Amino acid sequence: MKYAIALLLVGLSVSPALSFVSEVGRPSLPASEPKLECEGPSCDADADLEQARDYLVKTARPSGTMTRQGSDLAIERLHPEFAKRLADAIRAARRSGLDEVGIFSAYRPPAFGVGGFADKYYSLHAYGLAVDLYGIGRPGSREAKQWHEIAAGHGIVCPYGYQNRAEWNHCQATHLAAVKSEHPLRKTIAGSGPIDLERMFEVGNQFIANVKSAIAAVAADRTVRIAKTVVADRATRAVNSNGTRVSHRRKAAIRVVKGSRPASRHSRLSRKSAPASSG
Repeated sequence: MKYAIALLLVGLSVSPALSFVSEVGRPSLPASEPKLECEGPSCDADADLEQARDYLVKTARPSGTMTRQGSDLAIERLHPEFAKRLADAIRAARRSGLDEVGIFSAYRPPAFGVGGFADKYYSLHAYGLAVDLYGIGRPGSREAKQWHEIAAGHGIVCPYGYQNRAEWNHCQATHLAAVKSEHPLRKTIAGSGPIDLERMFEVGNQFIANVKSAIAAVAADRTVRIAKTVVADRATRAVNSNGTRVSHRRKAAIRVVKGSRPASRHSRLSRKSAPASSG
């Protein structure tokens, strides 16, 4: 009996030791790292950008150059701040009754050979800083004017004005007129498109217009149009007034001439009927 109890006690003491040894000898498995979720302002900005791009693609009516690239890529190459402003402006315009507003032409590489500049590297489309739109009416229309004002309120510059017959639907992120050969943006692209997309965006940051300057550009354009209208109106009035004065003078001269004709006729008749003088 004593022998059995002794064996039992030995077994109980050895079992934990063996268990410990087995656990020590077993290779440990790496603990799985917790999956980190994106948090903070930068993640919110990324989400806003993706939503803006999706909306621009959804509301676009792709032109030939957009189709050749794929609408997603043509929109993705727009400067991020510009893309977000465009999406906000288009939403606002559609809420205001311009139901069909959207992008017609977005990013455009120089190699496509499309655009008004002889040197296609001049075009802001090649740097993701310009778009052409549809759904804003004809040049000079109420709809075009409405869009230009909404766009300016979102920091978008439409430099040619809503009355321009060729470029009324061209809008951009900057007040730059063209990217000339010495401009730093030139080094960020090749004929086929961006050399480094993030670098192109980084350089473009320096030239993004602010909302105040975009609104001021629209106000200045309006002032110039009003001034031209006033000057033209005054010139028209001056011409009309001068023409009226000339007309009055001609009428007065005609009356004088007509009034003098009976007197001249009476004088001639008197001379004919008078007796000849003797000599």
